[in-house]
Amino acid sequence: MPKDDYAIICPYYHKTIGNAIFCNTFPADGEFSTEDCFYKQVFTDKAARNLCYKKYCATFRYKKCNIAMLNSLFYNS
Repeated sequence: MPKDDYAIICPYYHKTIGNAIFCNTFPADGEFSTEDCFYKQVFTDKAARNLCYKKYCATFRYKKCNIAMLNSLFYNS
């Protein structure tokens, strides 16, 4: 979790390294679990990264995030 004033609500959030957010995602092959598969988003700076946190990760609006939408489609089908 980032060292900012955010509580991450999104269940697909995994970790942050610098300006990159890693999210769990669906595997390309069934032999991998979602705990082993990640989507990496690299932002231009911390401010841009934090806008994403505020918009999706730290709210119940995370379901509007494209990563969360795709995960929901694959996990609920």
